[in-house]
Amino acid sequence: MSKPYQKANIPGPEVGVSVFDPNTLAAIIKKSSRILVVIGAESLKDMIGKRTYTEFLLELGRKTNATVITTTTAYKFLSEKGKVDDLSVMSLINITNRLRDPDWVNLTGKGEKYDLVIFGGFLIYYVSQSLSTLKNYTEYRTISLDRFHHPNARFSLPNLEKSEWEHYLEVILSKL
Repeated sequence: MSKPYQKANIPGPEVGVSVFDPNTLAAIIKKSSRILVVIGAESLKDMIGKRTYTEFLLELGRKTNATVITTTTAYKFLSEKGKVDDLSVMSLINITNRLRDPDWVNLTGKGEKYDLVIFGGFLIYYVSQSLSTLKNYTEYRTISLDRFHHPNARFSLPNLEKSEWEHYLEVILSKL
């Protein structure tokens, strides 16, 4: 079990697990059929290979046929690259509140609720509160793909060095 990267993060009696094997996390993602990927502005600061973390998350979303939501900063970056034809824009607080609403189905309002929500590219203390809300007030399974352990996500990566994190994410993408 990894320790939370943010030392003051006390998650309560239910604690998410660190998934040390990227093959296991890829299997969890593959098992889901209605995925939501939420991309934050911090994803612009890191590179995964020759692409930004933002582009990596978008590629993961498209590879898994997921619905992708970005924050405004990430959306602006992707729009400048011409990659926004199927994206939605929403703040983290707004999407968290919608996911928490038992009457909200999904972005289209039709079909079934999401069965997995993947987060990437947010400030640790910011996304931790959203993950806590979803853990305690919804039935969603959540994954954080950031390189620091989030005990409020159902599944999270352990605390990793940058090169380990890049390799971990590349393995996940190759298995999907």
